[in-house]
Amino acid sequence: MNQFIYINRKKSLSIIVFLITFLTMFSCKDQDVIFKEFVVEGGIPYLGTVSGLKARVGYDRLELNFSVVDATTSRVGIYWNDYRDSIMIDVASGTQVKQIINLPEGQYSLFLVSFDKNGNKSNPAELITRTVGENYLASIIHRGFKSKKTSYNNDLIIEWQNADTWNGARFTELIYTSIDGTEKHVTVENEETITTIDDYKNGTPFNRITYYSPDGMWLDSIVPAAAPVTTLMIDKKIGGVIAFSSESGGNVASKFYNGNQADMWLTSNNYPEYATIDIGRELLVSGFGVWPSYQQTNGRADPRAPTLIRFECSINNIDWTTVAEFNYDNSMFYFRREFEIPITRARYVRFIGVECAYSPVFGSGIGGPGNKLMNLAELDIFFQLVNN
Repeated sequence: MNQFIYINRKKSLSIIVFLITFLTMFSCKDQDVIFKEFVVEGGIPYLGTVSGLKARVGYDRLELNFSVVDATTSRVGIYWNDYRDSIMIDVASGTQVKQIINLPEGQYSLFLVSFDKNGNKSNPAELITRTVGENYLASIIHRGFKSKKTSYNNDLIIEWQNADTWNGARFTELIYTSIDGTEKHVTVENEETITTIDDYKNGTPFNRITYYSPDGMWLDSIVPAAAPVTTLMIDKKIGGVIAFSSESGGNVASKFYNGNQADMWLTSNNYPEYATIDIGRELLVSGFGVWPSYQQTNGRADPRAPTLIRFECSINNIDWTTVAEFNYDNSMFYFRREFEIPITRARYVRFIGVECAYSPVFGSGIGGPGNKLMNLAELDIFFQLVNN
């Protein structure tokens, strides 16, 4: 009985499988007929897209680079501004294309579509890029100086600030007049922090030009507006403090003109206080820089400083001329205070702290009302460069 049932089940299963196979074949054939009603014989051909797509950023323009890989491609359309603007260029298979497009400064999404002679096209290839222009030019500057000085021994020593690599500064060119009167050019790489020249013609103007390329690919070399260097600092090794009003302990007056902003001159009397400096040779003095004393405990400037200062100049250390008075910022912000004066020929200069009308409170016994002490770190002296 059990064997009989098993045999009948097997036959039934075979019949079911046959019927399913038949119906499936019929259904597929029927759907194929329906599908063919909506399909164009031969299909719609799609071209291969361009390859190696990249751009070089320029000033109000860019250069597109790409390769044509599909043998049937005859033209490539370049679209931007959501396909509202475009150009069409003729190309040949296997070619490397470089195409300049003039575009105002801004960000762009470019779409490249390949076409064959019958108008069939590829899927778009997208590239996001940009151009630079007036706004970019206004945001860049020539590499800055930490210091620039000479000992008037045909030397020029420049300590550089960091280059603006974020904005695309690539290198700086230093241009100066050598001792034989010829113009020389020296390339200063971004990594270079100090440049020393030993054939500089004493006292002559020099220049530096920082070259920018936003992407480092040099479609255009972009430079800020010209900024000739017309002042220089005299090296303090050839001069020094020769007279002063007072000093306190180890914080002596000679430290006011020794090239070290980390030490200080602290007075012991009341205002006015002064220091006389022999700069080492007669020069056309054009300005001064005064460094406040730096307080390590809180990273601020020492407020024991004048609120009014005076500069005097002399050729012979006998006859003195007052060239300028300035209000001095004795706040606790630490930076060099710079002062430009009428260009004055001098061998000797005198710095005078005239008075301290008020002083911020730094701490117990430092600053505050009635402050009588003056604590300054360094004096820089600048002179005018002239063609000769």
